[in-house]
Formats: sequence, C-alpha cells, structure tokens
Amino acid sequence: MLVLIVYFLYSSKDRETALPVVQSAPEFALTNLDGQQVNASDNKGKIVLMEFMFTSCPDICPLTTYKMVQLQEQLKEQGLFGNEVQFVAITFDPKQDTPEMLKKYADRMKMDMSGWHVLRGEEEATKEIAKQYGVMVQNMGDGQFVHTVTSLNLIDSEQKVRKVYSMGDEMNNEVIMADIVSLLSEKKNENS
Repeated sequence: MLVLIVYFLYSSKDRETALPVVQSAPEFALTNLDGQQVNASDNKGKIVLMEFMFTSCPDICPLTTYKMVQLQEQLKEQGLFGNEVQFVAITFDPKQDTPEMLKKYADRMKMDMSGWHVLRGEEEATKEIAKQYGVMVQNMGDGQFVHTVTSLNLIDSEQKVRKVYSMGDEMNNEVIMADIVSLLSEKKNENS
C-alpha cells in the first residue's frame, strides 16, 4: 500500500511540473535557403523553438531572433544545439525575403545554420500555416506585416506544441531555457 501511495504522489508531481500540451503541431512543407523542402515532421525527435517573422520587421522580429541566438549559444555550450534542439524561423514575406535576403539576415543575426531551418513558402500558404499555429497575420503593404506577438512556439520531440511565448521584449530566455531542459528531460525519461 505504501508503495502505491509513493507512486501516485511521485507521478502526480511529474504531471504538475510537466508542460501541458497546447495542441498537436500542424504539419507543413516549406522551402529552406537551399531550395530543399522541409516538413514539420522532419524535426520529430528534437525539441523545436519556432518563430514566425519577416526580415523587414523594425522591432519585434529581430529582437526575438537575437534572443533566440542567445539561447542558441547556451545550447551550443551544452552540446545540444542542432542534434537535440532545432530552431525554426518562418517568414511571412516571401516576396521580400528571398533566399539571398534570408541568408544575409541569418549572417547578420549570427544564426548558426547547423541548428536552424530558415523557411519560406507562398504568402497565402504561410499565412494559413501560421493560423493553424494560432498566429494571425495581416499584410499591411509596403513590406510590413501585423501579426500576433505570441508567435514563438515550443514543440516537443513528439510534435506537440507545449508552450507559446510572447516575442520581443516580453521573451524571458531563462523561462524558455528551463522549458527546453524540461522537455529534454521528459524525452530522456520516455526513452529510458
């Protein structure tokens, strides 16, 4: 009887600390900077931090990418970036965000492409993908877009969205890193 009580207390503690499942991560097929198709399911088995952005964004998008690069550096120090944790950036603006423009952005932002997928697709298709992830996008013309500022998704190794974060100034890298570590630990426990 005592063993059962300890088991239930331990398992309920795990459930309390685990990140809840927000939704299954919608599938997509977009093109990377080398013109190759990348599917959302290609990241299965990895923890994914995914942003929706556009390179001509004056504030929130580059600040979000900058903060993601800070996380990238922490993950690289731990040997996790690229093999255990994958970052994804999806542009809303394929017209201006050509592969060449996205490469310049990646270089300028110091994105380590060994662990990033920078993706683009047709504008309407990308808008629909964003909508499936709960992100609303509106093209304002002149290369500017308005979008939901909670468009940074943390996806577990089983392709489930586990948390959605605010972007830009509202990003808390300590919380995001703790959540990534939590999902890595969860994955390790499932595999053992």
